[in-house]
Amino acid sequence: MAFFVWKDEYSTGITGIDTQHKEIIRLMNEVFNAISKSKEELVKKEVFVDLLKYANYHFGLELSLFQKYHYKRENEHKEEHNFFIKKIETLMINDYLTDKNVLIETLHFLRSWFENHILKTDMEYCRYFDQKELMDEIEKFIKSKGNYYIQPL
Repeated sequence: MAFFVWKDEYSTGITGIDTQHKEIIRLMNEVFNAISKSKEELVKKEVFVDLLKYANYHFGLELSLFQKYHYKRENEHKEEHNFFIKKIETLMINDYLTDKNVLIETLHFLRSWFENHILKTDMEYCRYFDQKELMDEIEKFIKSKGNYYIQPL
């Protein structure tokens, strides 16, 4: 059983972005499966590192899109990204301080983040790009950057 499942409503209309969003679902399900099998200690540190790698890669790509295509709400979006990174770092510190529930808290944070940030904030920039008829150009831009971090779901 998966903790979180991709739904069509999460689709941004940008294949490269959707592929990256699916990566966070993969990470959530990996954590959930480890907890279910009482093997969280084996994946805990790797999960936090992967989340920070994911954030740096994905958020960096989004910010380069915002700058290249003059997205007006870049600063607000960047603030949400900074909140994500700070929260993951805090959860990581709590892990080192032996908080036994840190992975469960991480899962709940990730699910909430995904539903709120992606369904609201990310959809705003996708509508902006779509209105400017930039979607095909953005797909090409993302492909040119490569998805070196993404693992298949």
